[in-house]
Amino acid sequence: MQYLCASYRRLSEADNDKENPVDESSSIKSQKMIIDSFAKFNNLTIVKEYVDDGYSGGNFERPGFKEMISDIEAGKINCVITKDLSRLGREIYKTGRYIEEYFLEKGVRYIAINDSYDSNIGDSMLGIRLSVNDLYLRDVSKKVKTSLRAKQEKGEYIGSFPLYGYKKDPDNRHHLIKDEKVQPVVELIFDLALDGFAPQKIADILTTKKIPIPIVYKQEPRGKLITENDGLGIWKRQTIKNILTSQMYVGHMVQNTYNKLNYNSKKIRKTRVEDQVVIKNTHEGYIDDTTYDKLQNILKKRSVCSNVDKHEDYLLGGLLYCHECGRTIRINKRIYKTTVSHFTQCNLYTRKGKYGMCSSHSLNYDWLEEDILKYLTNICENFVKEYDFSELEDGSFKVIRNKLKKLDESINDLSNELTIHQETIDALYLDKVKGVVSEDMFKRISDKTNHEIKKIEVKLDTLIKEKSKIDPQNRKASNSFYQCKKKVLEYLSLRKPTRDLIVRLIERIEIDKDKNIYVHLKYKEMNIKNMA
Repeated sequence: MQYLCASYRRLSEADNDKENPVDESSSIKSQKMIIDSFAKFNNLTIVKEYVDDGYSGGNFERPGFKEMISDIEAGKINCVITKDLSRLGREIYKTGRYIEEYFLEKGVRYIAINDSYDSNIGDSMLGIRLSVNDLYLRDVSKKVKTSLRAKQEKGEYIGSFPLYGYKKDPDNRHHLIKDEKVQPVVELIFDLALDGFAPQKIADILTTKKIPIPIVYKQEPRGKLITENDGLGIWKRQTIKNILTSQMYVGHMVQNTYNKLNYNSKKIRKTRVEDQVVIKNTHEGYIDDTTYDKLQNILKKRSVCSNVDKHEDYLLGGLLYCHECGRTIRINKRIYKTTVSHFTQCNLYTRKGKYGMCSSHSLNYDWLEEDILKYLTNICENFVKEYDFSELEDGSFKVIRNKLKKLDESINDLSNELTIHQETIDALYLDKVKGVVSEDMFKRISDKTNHEIKKIEVKLDTLIKEKSKIDPQNRKASNSFYQCKKKVLEYLSLRKPTRDLIVRLIERIEIDKDKNIYVHLKYKEMNIKNMA
């Protein structure tokens, strides 16, 4: 067989740590020499080389590795060669899946030279070897975490991108200094906040001033995807709030705010406040502790005075969506001297409407709720009129249930009858052995009984097949109708329906820019796209 071989080489940052330099045999250059020599000695042709320098063995989102997989899918590669198993990967489950499942399914031969592994031959010790590599990965992860924790507790900055307004000290990358280019912007944010401006208002001011948002300014990969506001981005309320509430701007180093779920996971989770590492007075702050405490009190009072209620407070809360942009629609309230009114507003418009994003979709919520309830009542009443519930239930759910019950009874009766005939033959055989019946009589009775057994087996097989043909989806559909009927009757019996019941009947409600309403119902028996 002609093998189109890939030379795959990988070296992680941990392997190449300056304090613990990699052994010469594991370097990228040495891996190439080992693979090339092996291929030449075994008359194998290397058609392409793939290199991932600085990538962990627990991470399979490596550019070189992904390119190799893409070429395998395209049929350009049918043999992969690495120096050893750990170069392919150290995480036991994913590495094992590639070796024992993916490569085999794609007809790819895999060779790990130093581990003497060849998928054409196999290796009963593969699981143990992968486990050892996985333990190494765990151990490295633990050592790295311990080292980083020690640096955090010394007040050293270990992140990649400092907070907006700071940059790494050119003379000490673990120390932060103010970023003079955006220092005036950060100072403006704190000045506006102390003057009583809300975070959203401050965000609007920065956006209007054409100040690049943090990820655009720092040229992060995500920032390159921003096209809004001439590519400068639109400042968000939460971004401003994060700046105003972070102790980093007081001059205190706050780290370990997020952690990976485990050593081989990309997912991170926010750590508890008590688990965060806070070291005071590590760098120059923008405000002092007293000003910081004052700001927190201002923000706390402002959050209590919010004019947006939780969607659980309204019958239609959480069900409203913008027909154009697909975003959720919030329910706001206006408080007057003697009355309170409620109105809807698209969430995208709320945040970015000033920059031409979507439209308000504003409606009087109280009137909307009244109209939706009338519409739903009309739908439910028509549903009751159109269907004869007793007949439908008998024609679907009950019929299927009764038919299954009868089939089970018939199958049980035939099974018992079959057992009796088999026991008859067994007893007759014992009588023949004892001499109670003759050979001729045994043969005559057993033949007749076996004939009956075959007839019963045919009937039994027919009934079992008939039972299996009853489509579970039909039973499910009947049960769906039964549940729909139950909720419709419950809705009609209530003077004022509960939000829980509304949510069980309505999938979503869309409002378009012309204030037309589209109600999507949950059950297919009544789920038609109607305009209320």
